[in-house]
Amino acid sequence: MQLGDGYQVRLRYGLNQNMKVWTLTFQNISEADSDTIETFLDARADDGASFDWQPPGSSTSYKWVCPSWTKSIPYANLATINATFEQVPEP
Repeated sequence: MQLGDGYQVRLRYGLNQNMKVWTLTFQNISEADSDTIETFLDARADDGASFDWQPPGSSTSYKWVCPSWTKSIPYANLATINATFEQVPEP
């Protein structure tokens, strides 16, 4: 955790010390699909709710939040969404 005076808290105690972060890119998807993804992320961002997601190669789903994402439309009718998923310690 970064503190306002430039110091960092680097020691952690207890459980949940190794939460994962994934940076995902949904590239060249239809605008309709991008709207569906963005609506889903907006709804969870509004109330701070987590969601279940299973990372590639994993046999288990975990709880995640998406604190930030961007959407661009580089080509007609095609969109790209870049999102950051952060794992949260919830049952």
